Amino acid sequence: MSTIEIRRIDPHDESLLRRWWETGHAAQAERPHDLFSPWEVDRVALTRENADHDVVLLGALEHDRMVGSALVRLTRQDNLHLAEARVDVLPERRGRGVGTALLEAVEETGRAAGRTHLLVEAPALPDAENVGARFGAARGYAVANHEELKILDLAASSPRWGALQEEVDDRLGGYRIVRWGNETPEEYIQGFCDLLSMFLSQVPLGDIPLEDSEWTPARLRQNEERVRAVGRESWTAAAIAPDGTVCGVSDLRLNRVAPRLAHVGITMVRPEHRGHRLGLALKLATHTPLLTVRPECELVVTGNAGVNDHMNAVNAKLGYHVVEELLEMQKVL
Repeated sequence: MSTIEIRRIDPHDESLLRRWWETGHAAQAERPHDLFSPWEVDRVALTRENADHDVVLLGALEHDRMVGSALVRLTRQDNLHLAEARVDVLPERRGRGVGTALLEAVEETGRAAGRTHLLVEAPALPDAENVGARFGAARGYAVANHEELKILDLAASSPRWGALQEEVDDRLGGYRIVRWGNETPEEYIQGFCDLLSMFLSQVPLGDIPLEDSEWTPARLRQNEERVRAVGRESWTAAAIAPDGTVCGVSDLRLNRVAPRLAHVGITMVRPEHRGHRLGLALKLATHTPLLTVRPECELVVTGNAGVNDHMNAVNAKLGYHVVEELLEMQKVL
């Protein structure tokens, strides 16, 4: 077996970063729709300071050829017990110790940062054997949550949205939907922060030990500035209750230099305000502008737990379909 060298990648070394990116992209070429983050996005985003998390990049080299890559995300403000990682190996080099070497380096990175739990996603086509999950199980990882990755084809799905909007309008009652771009209006910022701060406790997390984050207006403004700095555009919609409370939110983002794909961030409605089609209304309010503002956008990507029946129903109405099952594998370090 060839000797595998694990090297930490300096994101400011653009030549080395490009090799790292190309390795990960090639390793994921078999996944549907080429959803890997584009080079034009990563070359900017991975070199920017991020107040929410640190990122560690690792490359596996064999005779100076990069045959595997990994990314470790270490939160800086919330859930400081957790590290999240992605591990990729070129198809022709799998089964030869590259993934094991990278995973050991990822775990050591987590331990060095004082993390007690490591989370790694294992994707597979629906109903196919999950090879990544089998690999992780042999190395002490257990399934902590079952997610579904979903795709919406804008051209194919948008013709049905007029009827959905009529359905929403019939159920809103005294609620209203407001929408903004990259900057949250001052009148809604505290209500938006309150929703962000309770988000994790409102979604199915399986056995992942996550606690709610604390969002302040200052933190949100810092996040918005970072989104602009890396070239992303965002659309956010909020549901306003009859008493003026911000009771629901959904957002969507894309990158200006790679606008083919848009990604849903979060969608949530406070429990006491459900039953008014607010989830569907919020998603329509963020998705519809893409048709005119970003006509070059082709696909919207989202993910949610397989047991989240309400959100699954909303996504199905909009036109989303499952393209991958994602098992979130967890190990206690």
